[in-house]
Amino acid sequence: MTRAARTPRTSNSAGVIAERLRTSIRDGGLLPGTRLVQEKLATELKVSRIPLREAMHTLAAEGLIEVRPQRGMVVAELSHGEIAELFELRLQMEPHLADEIVRGCRDRDIDELQDLADEMRRQGGDSAGRASLNYEFHRRIYALSERRLTLRFVDQLLHLVEPYSRRWARSGHDLDRIDDEHQRMVDALRDRDAAALRHVITAHVEGARDHVMAAQRGE
Repeated sequence: MTRAARTPRTSNSAGVIAERLRTSIRDGGLLPGTRLVQEKLATELKVSRIPLREAMHTLAAEGLIEVRPQRGMVVAELSHGEIAELFELRLQMEPHLADEIVRGCRDRDIDELQDLADEMRRQGGDSAGRASLNYEFHRRIYALSERRLTLRFVDQLLHLVEPYSRRWARSGHDLDRIDDEHQRMVDALRDRDAAALRHVITAHVEGARDHVMAAQRGE
């Protein structure tokens, strides 16, 4: 193995910067429509402009950043129809991972998911804390499927939809239902019941869709 291959990615690498930007968009640090000025971002993130530019182009390819005339790069703003389309795609992909998730899970995986579910319930209406925990819960449960290509697309969908889910989460509505569904996912894994897991994932995404779309309409 060459020395270059052994060298870990630094905080100034394009890959690490891209992940930092994804997290900031997902967690609400960079809101939809925010103009991204490279010089300002480079100073705030304490990174070089060349890898930052590469990272921004990566996020543009993922749909998280878009280029607008007269404004340059901005955090993507999705229309009502595009948000609905994201949830349609989630429903086509996420429930169908259930069989592989059940086959791939181990007792320690279930225990870790239980810890995340318990912590979300303890967080209550803290939307910032819940958002990060919710993303981690879903990322971990879907990763158990070991469907690498599918996971790449699912992760992209979660990042795209999260800024809009956070707007609804701040209202504090329906937290008990969400927490109960997370618990039902963990219970289905303990029982090794793929059908039950598929059912609750479907209900969970549909519930999120209905509330997010209502929030977008101002209901």
